[in-house]
Amino acid sequence: MARTRETPCYNIGTASRLTGIPVWTLRWIERHALIHPKRTGGNQRLFSENDLERLEAIRELMERRVNLEGIRIILTMRGRP
Repeated sequence: MARTRETPCYNIGTASRLTGIPVWTLRWIERHALIHPKRTGGNQRLFSENDLERLEAIRELMERRVNLEGIRIILTMRGRP
């Protein structure tokens, strides 16, 4: 099976290090349905390259103090529902 940008392969700790977003914030982002990481059989979150790009966009918007609904709207306008 070839690995693509959609292939979930990064656990939450690695995703946190790569994006600079704390683990608890990644959980908050998921809880508010801004991202939907895949899950393993043991319920471990796995993030893809595309997920990491989306998380970086979310981080930038959060740093600009955009509220939750604003982030949703902006991501949708950018073609990242």
